Parts: sequence; C-alpha cells; structure tokens
Amino acid sequence: MLEKAADAASKLMEGAQYSVYNAAGTDSYGALFYSVNSLPQEVILARKFSDALQIWHNVNYYTITASYGKPGLDKNLVDSYLMKDGTRFTDKSNYQTMMFKEEVLNRDPRLSQTIRTPGYKRIGGAAVVAPNFGNSVTGYQLIKFVGDVKYDNYNRSENDMPIFRYAEVLLNYAEAKAELGTLSQADLDKSIKLLRDRVGMPNLNLQAAKSNPDAFLAKDYPNVVGDMKGVLLEIRRERRVELVMESFRWDDILRWKSGQLVTRQFKGMYFPGTGKFDLDNDGKDDVWIYEGDKPSASGIQLLKLGSEILLENGNKGNVIINAHIKKVFDEKKDYLYPIPVQERQLNPNLIQNPNWGE
Repeated sequence: MLEKAADAASKLMEGAQYSVYNAAGTDSYGALFYSVNSLPQEVILARKFSDALQIWHNVNYYTITASYGKPGLDKNLVDSYLMKDGTRFTDKSNYQTMMFKEEVLNRDPRLSQTIRTPGYKRIGGAAVVAPNFGNSVTGYQLIKFVGDVKYDNYNRSENDMPIFRYAEVLLNYAEAKAELGTLSQADLDKSIKLLRDRVGMPNLNLQAAKSNPDAFLAKDYPNVVGDMKGVLLEIRRERRVELVMESFRWDDILRWKSGQLVTRQFKGMYFPGTGKFDLDNDGKDDVWIYEGDKPSASGIQLLKLGSEILLENGNKGNVIINAHIKKVFDEKKDYLYPIPVQERQLNPNLIQNPNWGE
C-alpha cells in the first residue's frame, strides 16, 4: 500500500495539473479556506456552497456565537507549530508556561491563519479583535474557514469547503517514501518544501531531522523507530499543521496506531493565576479571571475561576476542558468500528470486528 500511495502521488505531481496556491503571498494558506469560490490551482475537489443556489453552511456562526459550539484548539497542537525560523518552539525551556501573546510570537505563519493572534482583524471588519473565551473554550479561537463578517448570521456562510487538495498529495508522498525508507532530500524538496515556501518557512532538512528527532513529538508517537524516526516525526507534524480542521486527524491517529492520544486532557491557554490579562498585546486587558464577587467592569471578558474557567493546577495553569470526563481508548477494539447489526442481518457471513461482542 505504501508503494501504491507513493506512486499515485508521484503521478499526480508529475502531471503538473495542480500546484500549491500562493497568489495571496504569505496569506495564501488562509485564503484557501475563506475564499468564496474554491481555488482550482490547488483544490482538487470541494463541496460547493452558494448564496445564489441557496446552499449555505454555518462556520462563521459556529465560531463566533457563545451558545453554539465555542470551538477551541488544543495546547498540544499549538505547541506543535515550529518557530518561523524552523526551530522548535518546544525546545524553549519555558514553552509550557508562556502567556498567549508570547507563545504565538514569531511562529509558523500558518498558526496566525488558523487561530486568532495579536493584530487579527475579521475579513470585512476594521477592528482588531482578541481571542474571545465566550466563543472558544480554550482561548485558541479558530479562524480557518471563517469568512467575511457579512456571513455571520445563522447558516449564511457560502465559502466552498475543500475536500481534497494538492497539499494532501504532497504530504502523502513524503510520508509514504519515509515509511518505505527511501525518502531523499530531493523528495522533500518537491513536497514539504513547497508547503513551507508558501508561508516563508525553511525547508525540512533530511539529515538534520534524522540526526536529532524531536523529543516532544517522540512522546506522542513512541512506536516510530528506526533510521527515519526523526523525519517521520517531522512529516507527521507537517501533516497535522497543514491539514488541521480538515477531518484527517482521527484517521491519521488510527492508522498510526496512536489511539491513546485521544485520551489526553484537552487544554487551552496558560494563566499564572487570577487577574487581568492582555491577550493581543495592544496594551488593553482582554480577560479578567476573578474569584469571589463578580467585578463591575465593561469592555473585558469576566471569567470566574472554578465555574466559568478551570485551570489545571487550581489557581494557575492551562485552561482545562471537561476535566470530569474520563477518556478511554481500548487498544484491543477501538481501531475498528463495530459492524452494524442490520448489516450483519443482511449478510450473515459478516463476522463482527474483534472484541465488539455479538
């Protein structure tokens, strides 16, 4: 299967029908997802939405409405983004306790095109807006796929949704070649490099990655071993960053046999304690975490410690989400779904997947 994956990707790459979209400069990554019409230079298959056709989706409303989802990305994901110069953020001694405005500074530009970071303005909006805990449980507020402010009403977004794009082909190629043990620097130059070039990031160096595997990533993927360990870990990083929120992560975790990752505590921003905090570095406080009686204040997000916000170590630490829910992944059965009863009734020859019972 790895040979077939590498061969299929190679044929599409050699066909030169598609390429990495970069017409919007270093903002091209974000443009792929907020553009009303899918960008055919890179997008191979997309789901069409259109106001004229009265076919809409709900991304804008979902990401900016307090009563409707409050999606927030995870601290571990944010930690995975490299620095803009290609060095590892997690090699910094204090990376776990950095305040938000510091941890997002000088990072891979895809981070600021995926979540709200200092200086962010809505498309079609004039004001700089900070992350809003009222709309994002972790504070890492999603902006990928979020379009113009005129689409903010319920179920009114009309930007197309990419399903299959050329970036996935490049990532498939690099990963398959690495798993086969045949990956060369030339292979990286025609795959990973193109994705990093788009956002002004240094290329992935094969020998450097092989000689110095990232300990942060190695903890997540202990079953990655061998000569290609370091570069395989970097390709997994690249895949996670490039394809975030595009419905790949679950399948990747399953095929990498890394199911225990889903049991990890979901975390958000770090706070050293109660008090007022400037999230977007504009000199104005955006969040006030308090205990006791609610302060009388306007123009600031008020979050009561212990009820409206939970911190990992009680009065300090990372925001934690659903701490009362014990997450479980059964290595003996959860890599496969159960076969539905009705399917087995239609075909008695079907045998239930292991450890799912009858």
